[in-house]
Amino acid sequence: MEISVKQEKLWRFLCRLLYPILKRRIGLEAERLPEVRPAILICNHVTDLDPVLLAMASPDHALTYVASEHILRDRPFLRKLLYRCFSPIIRRKATSAVDTCRKTVRAVREGKTVCIFAEGETTWNGRTAPIQPGTGTLVKASGTPLVTYRFHGGYFTAPRWGKGIRRGKITGQVTGYWPAEQLKSMTAEEINKLIEEGIREDAFAAQRRERIESKASGKRMLTQIETLLFLCPKCLTIGTLQGRGDRLTCNCGLEVRVDRCMLPVGESPFQDFCAWDDWQAEKLRDMARKDPAFRLSENRNNLVLTEIDPENVPGKTDRGNLSMDREFLRVGNTAVPVASISGMATLQNRKLAISATEHYYELQAPEALCLRKYLLFWHEIRESAEKQAEKEP
Repeated sequence: MEISVKQEKLWRFLCRLLYPILKRRIGLEAERLPEVRPAILICNHVTDLDPVLLAMASPDHALTYVASEHILRDRPFLRKLLYRCFSPIIRRKATSAVDTCRKTVRAVREGKTVCIFAEGETTWNGRTAPIQPGTGTLVKASGTPLVTYRFHGGYFTAPRWGKGIRRGKITGQVTGYWPAEQLKSMTAEEINKLIEEGIREDAFAAQRRERIESKASGKRMLTQIETLLFLCPKCLTIGTLQGRGDRLTCNCGLEVRVDRCMLPVGESPFQDFCAWDDWQAEKLRDMARKDPAFRLSENRNNLVLTEIDPENVPGKTDRGNLSMDREFLRVGNTAVPVASISGMATLQNRKLAISATEHYYELQAPEALCLRKYLLFWHEIRESAEKQAEKEP
């Protein structure tokens, strides 16, 4: 279904209403998209605001977004507004994207410009994540032009692990345009490379050059940083880090302070949180490889596991402690066999989607907690199993 005149009018009204607010609040400067439709538009994913920010780059023509179903499920009013006004393409995270690809191709053939955040989620550490491998194949199948767009500065305005929006400066720019005729002669891998170059961003590397100060209150500069960082480099203990004000501390005595640019000052084991995240991810994999009995657990009994039915309706829930070893992921009285898990994905900053045989779950922590380490552990288990299978005759 094509975008109606009524939808276009509403889109233009909302863009003209919101742009002055965003410019004043977060210093938004968004370069306009080229006047070409249909097209596939791919942008880096930095904050939950990205769809709104990208709309400001296309104030005269509505975009169609590929959106995660959990966002709409958790926000009934937003769901009704988006379905009625903008007809988003819905995808369930941690599951196959085949149906989403079909709907995307159908949408561009109807004349729409479809926006895809090809990383699949917002960045945790400020660096653009690898795109989904099938993105180039999708672009070729669409038979339409490709536009790449990059936002800069969003990580320090609304970091995924943080709370609330901070005054800052966000800029958006068109980084590439390729007509359909040019894309036809390219391989999917070559298109993937174009996309990755067009959306690549390293927030901390740029911040060390530009040193743009955050307007966040000192009292909440590092609030909830423990949803990103889970491993102390001093005592190698998991789950003891805590952010308070402009300091990150551990029970062992480690203390790291950051300045208004969110860069460490004084003694620090790493030059920034991105480097810290790289180290902890590799260290966790190393710990799991060396210890067959390696196990993650939380000393709290308020985590909630909810089963979501095929119609995306929440069903039965379980509540209790969370733990995971190579055999099971357990919450309360529910034990999910790790071998049955086909996909995992983090949602927002305190949720984890788990796709298992005949079941789909959403795990939620009611307070700041890094659930991403369970995703990293699951990846290590899968990679180890795949390597072992390759060795067997």
